[in-house]
Amino acid sequence: MAQVFILKAPSAPIFGQSIIFFVALLAFANPSNAQSGFDNEVNIALDRILPESLISSGEHRVTGAHRVGDNSLVFDIESQAAGPQSAESIALTMLRIHEARTLAQASNQFAQDNRQQAEEGRGQLRVEGDSIAGILTSPFSTGATVVDQFGNNVKQTFEEFGEFPGPVDKRATSAAPAPGDPVFVSYRRSIANQLKLDVYSSNPAVQNFLNTLARARVTGSARAGVTTVSLGRSPEVQVESGRLRERVRLAVLNEEESALFNKAETALREAGIDADLSARLIKHEVLTPTHKSALTEYVTFLNNVNGRGALVKAALGVANEVQALAKVRIARMYAYYHQSWTPLRSLISAGHLALAINKDSALLVALPFDLLVWTPQTQRVFDGLAQFAERKGITSKSLLLSGVITQKAREGLEARGFDTFERFLFAR
Repeated sequence: MAQVFILKAPSAPIFGQSIIFFVALLAFANPSNAQSGFDNEVNIALDRILPESLISSGEHRVTGAHRVGDNSLVFDIESQAAGPQSAESIALTMLRIHEARTLAQASNQFAQDNRQQAEEGRGQLRVEGDSIAGILTSPFSTGATVVDQFGNNVKQTFEEFGEFPGPVDKRATSAAPAPGDPVFVSYRRSIANQLKLDVYSSNPAVQNFLNTLARARVTGSARAGVTTVSLGRSPEVQVESGRLRERVRLAVLNEEESALFNKAETALREAGIDADLSARLIKHEVLTPTHKSALTEYVTFLNNVNGRGALVKAALGVANEVQALAKVRIARMYAYYHQSWTPLRSLISAGHLALAINKDSALLVALPFDLLVWTPQTQRVFDGLAQFAERKGITSKSLLLSGVITQKAREGLEARGFDTFERFLFAR
């Protein structure tokens, strides 16, 4: 039986703290507002949001989810490698699950090879094997209250609609490898490469494990980190059969930052991206080298698509890792659509997000939201998009969504002529 999570009012509103009081006042003045056609309490089955392979494995389980903001979910994860942790958004949850499963398998192999240093590594990884049992079935409670705050044009509405709440956990480690012994740094990169981990990960468990194994190699344990990790097939679709993602991974691991950024700047220039936009992307303090390289690869992949700078421009306003992953996800959705559906003709900057027009003159809206609920804000946004499409003579409109939508949202979108493609990046 599928787990059902009741998703109620988010703990922090996406449009500012003052909205809490305003919503309460509005509900008091008009108690029938909950019956006005908008979502109030949302019942969602976890296996509607995540594929089964992400919900549980031999090394992890997702135990629950709750709303933060209107469109983001926080997933609670238990794992052998990192113990209990929370991750905001589907994208960050997938990353944390990949890391947890990799660390669990690698740490077990390391324990067999070197008992003494393994104890140090295990302590840092907070191994809790006894906590891995079955999937919990208790419901989680959170709700949906919203208020109309949108402006009068597509750009303004998308600037507000595209805002994401801050991450649950602040970064606990530096994004870049710590300076020091070049041999030690080289070992960290080599181990990350062998385990297919991001050397710039914000996960303390990953950084601690890479440090532990690198120290082991420095002290003579040549096999530290040499292991086979088996995670099975990725639940997500791939661009260029996975070659694009592999190019990003290898470039980040094999090149120093200066060379990596020079390469990215050259690629963006050859793609016709404005030099100022390119420079701002390269110098961005929140985007890691991995994020920057991925965005560059997706922009380059969209060859002959006009306005590709819209993807770069949308990424410049990110303030945390969750937002950074969201921008990369938007670029990936458009790249996959371009590859596997109908080629894109142009991209249009729309505040914090980007719109697309394909070769058949259809409007595409890629949203990296975990959950799209029908609220006054959502209705206002898609009313504005429908009007924008009408002015441009566009009759076909599609929403590409990272997560899922409610029934009321589906009905509202259909009434405005939008086709909806949920869980767009998950393999069907």
